[in-house]
Amino acid sequence: MATYAQKKNSNTKTYPYANPVIKHMYTADASPHVMPDGRVWMVTSVDHEDGGGYSTMHSYHTFSSKDMVNWTDHGEILNIYDVIGKNEEPQGEDWALWAPDMVYYEGKYYLYFPVRILYKEGGYDEKNRKTIAYTAVAVSDSPDKKFKVINPKIEGTNGIDPAVFIDDDGQKYLYYGSHMAAKLKDNMTELDGKPVTLEVDDERFMEAIWMNKKAGKYYISYHTHYDKPIDPENPDDLFRKKSRLDYGVSDNPLGPFEYKGIMNYELGVNVNDGPKYPGKNYVPWRLYQSNHGGIVEYHGEEYLFYHTSALSSWRQDDFKDAGTWTQRSVCIDKIVYDESGQIRPVQQTLSGVPPVSINQPFEINLDVKSNNIKDNTIEFKNIDLGSGYYYAGINIKGIITPTKCAIHLDQPNGELIGTFIIKKDGVSETLLRNANGKHNVYFVFDNNSSPNTKLISAKIFAGSPK
Repeated sequence: MATYAQKKNSNTKTYPYANPVIKHMYTADASPHVMPDGRVWMVTSVDHEDGGGYSTMHSYHTFSSKDMVNWTDHGEILNIYDVIGKNEEPQGEDWALWAPDMVYYEGKYYLYFPVRILYKEGGYDEKNRKTIAYTAVAVSDSPDKKFKVINPKIEGTNGIDPAVFIDDDGQKYLYYGSHMAAKLKDNMTELDGKPVTLEVDDERFMEAIWMNKKAGKYYISYHTHYDKPIDPENPDDLFRKKSRLDYGVSDNPLGPFEYKGIMNYELGVNVNDGPKYPGKNYVPWRLYQSNHGGIVEYHGEEYLFYHTSALSSWRQDDFKDAGTWTQRSVCIDKIVYDESGQIRPVQQTLSGVPPVSINQPFEINLDVKSNNIKDNTIEFKNIDLGSGYYYAGINIKGIITPTKCAIHLDQPNGELIGTFIIKKDGVSETLLRNANGKHNVYFVFDNNSSPNTKLISAKIFAGSPK
């Protein structure tokens, strides 16, 4: 696999700002999630240290943080050779690994990643060369360990940018390509039914889908179609299509979505406290485009993960030029909603976000006084969920047929915050959403539960980082 020298990373001085958050290597396409250890984890693409563009993206790294500011690099979890199965590319093919996603489900971590293959017939002009892309799945017992490919190609997933969303009812969705989505089977490796084409009433909708849920609404964000290049003399040209992260809202995770507006302006817009491009009033990386967003809620705040070329501008040009666009770095800034649920365009900063301080137990063991399930419901009174808990677990016996157990707040038909998908006796876990504050908590089983079903233990956890 060839690499191609571009600008040298010759500036070894310490990067002077908080954003980007990863400063020792080039990272892009961050996918953030709170994991069962109570920390925020992100998996990122890796832009090659020596440049070479998108074709030299060959690995994924994971990083974690307990405060959104200090990040630990857990190393490489997958390499292109793990996907190909040997230490060289097939002759005449150029393989790359682009924007991934990583989620936790029932004791395993699943990595969804696009395999892009560029065929070399047609010379060096990529526009004249055949390209294919599809989503594959790898799995690991831990997000800081190597992942093993378990499905090298999910059938029906032509395209890039996979993102997984798990809803409060336990249903899992895969978003991918430019406009596609489908339900995922519980095995996490296959589509469940035919994919659908997403309807978003925005002709600029292009790629990099991310799904977020807030107050019962489904927020789809995405990267827009754009014109290039940016004119240094007129970067805000009103007649040029801008490279933004926009969003829409729906009552259904599969849409249709109503366009709502801009979530993130072009990179470097309104960054007023940073270095200036020589002779101009904007930061050097203002001249580069394209983006990829990821959103996570963590103890009462929502955060947008995106990337810029600010670090390469520093390492290569000492902020006197724009750096290299395809050597990007992950930044984090807060998302703010107005009273109507509209997202205010994110203020991009160099200072980043303040550290999150958490003062509550990691887990809450629920008092299972009577472990017989009566009327399909178990009540736990006055549970203090503090600033947020992100997972729940149960140990259960007497399961005859697969069943579900929904978790509600305040009353048996109150707000749904998670659902156990129970297939057999033993431990089952679920992701929680909006599990904060003091509430009565109800576990409500569906009609498939047996009179002999017994809840042995139950807990709510990941309320503080380990």
